[in-house]
Amino acid sequence: MHWAGAAYLLLLAVKAFRGDGGPVEEAAAQGNGRRRAFWRGAVTNLLNPKVILFNVSFLPQFVNPSLGHVREQFLLLGFTITAMGVLVDGSVGLVSGKLAALLRRSRRVARGLDYFSGTVFAGLAVRLTAAPK
Repeated sequence: MHWAGAAYLLLLAVKAFRGDGGPVEEAAAQGNGRRRAFWRGAVTNLLNPKVILFNVSFLPQFVNPSLGHVREQFLLLGFTITAMGVLVDGSVGLVSGKLAALLRRSRRVARGLDYFSGTVFAGLAVRLTAAPK
């Protein structure tokens, strides 16, 4: 079982060292627009059962029924979590967009990232084969 995973990691390492279609190149080839990416992420988050389960189990501990307006407390907490998520995820999206533009412009930076990724994949493959069974 370890050998199959190690072989796959080595394949990924070889592809990274050769520069065969990294994630930036694949995204550019697909031509996904910002609007499509936004809606894909929104639908994924809305249909993610882990997020729903987390909110259903996490939010009630912060609602105090003795204060009244339980529904409004839930709405306020839900809005706060949503706003925080939009801010954090939006920031990550903007930074990754800038990074993707840098990688598209600078082949040197992209190759450095390819070598780094290849080294990590190769190291993980070695670690996986050396791990006790």
